Amino acid sequence: MQIIFADSIHNIAVTGPLVRIELATAALSRNGEGKQEVRMEPSQQIVMPLEGFVRAVGIQEQIVRRLIADGIVKVQPQENSAATTTPQ
Repeated sequence: MQIIFADSIHNIAVTGPLVRIELATAALSRNGEGKQEVRMEPSQQIVMPLEGFVRAVGIQEQIVRRLIADGIVKVQPQENSAATTTPQ
């Protein structure tokens, strides 16, 4: 099994029956003022059938619910009524 590390998902695109998930890793760079900042750079792409993507989202939702129930992450309501989670 190959292990792929990503700090985040950079983009998701649906093209016909395929879903392309672009992964990103954090990279340090200097801004115009010379200060270091972290930016996400695309690193790899996962391509999977739409059916597999939908199943994967369902599995991720189950895991997030379990993490919330176990107190590992906390739901924080946002102004637009959507909820986000943050690690404890």
